[in-house]
Amino acid sequence: MDNNRDMRPDEGAETPEDVTLSDIGDCQTDTEPSSQGDVEPSAEGEPSAGSETSDKNKLLKVASALYDYAEILALSIIAVIFIFSFCIRLCRVDGSSMKNTLQNDEPIIATNLFYSPKQGDIIVFHLSNDYFTKPLVKRVIATEGQTVEINMTDNVITVDGEVYTDEHAYISDGKYIVRLEFNKEYIFQENGKTYFRATVPDGKVFVLGDNRNGSSDSRSEKVGFIDADCILGRAVLRLSPFTVLTD
Repeated sequence: MDNNRDMRPDEGAETPEDVTLSDIGDCQTDTEPSSQGDVEPSAEGEPSAGSETSDKNKLLKVASALYDYAEILALSIIAVIFIFSFCIRLCRVDGSSMKNTLQNDEPIIATNLFYSPKQGDIIVFHLSNDYFTKPLVKRVIATEGQTVEINMTDNVITVDGEVYTDEHAYISDGKYIVRLEFNKEYIFQENGKTYFRATVPDGKVFVLGDNRNGSSDSRSEKVGFIDADCILGRAVLRLSPFTVLTD
């Protein structure tokens, strides 16, 4: 056996001399960073584009929040104005004409929302004359088309011939008195008794103060029948002391 033959390199096997420079170049790793896709560091002290975008987003959020708050505030103010103009009114009793139901300077709330006057209601109204500059508070006794009669001798009120339950009346000295301001057109004597009788015109109401002898009301020429358009609302609450003003 030929030992030299066994030690010969295999045919086709690559020897070190067979490795070319081009092969080495192909395997060489590029150690220099590529400029493609790399972000150059920003100059010292200058904000990056991302930082500017973030600040703008924050400003937009703050502006949006302020706008929302301003919108809510505006809507709240409009709602309050609407409520106090068309739904409820805060008033004060002026004088003692509603004694003992209401006292002077007591705060009350009145509402005119879907309101139509009816007998027994306490209403707040205004008059366009030289005698009264503040709203008045009285009780509705009769409405349009009804005939109200006051027997001022016996202290009895009838409406369309039916006795009005006068449970809220305060009558000083126990009897009605005829005041000089009363409209004499509706006062007459019959069988030794004094009466006040009137039919309420369309669109108006007849009112009395619960303090019968201390009230300027529909019996008076200064007040007369109250036009429905002058009614500010029905008194529903007394705030101090808190009382519901409904029957």
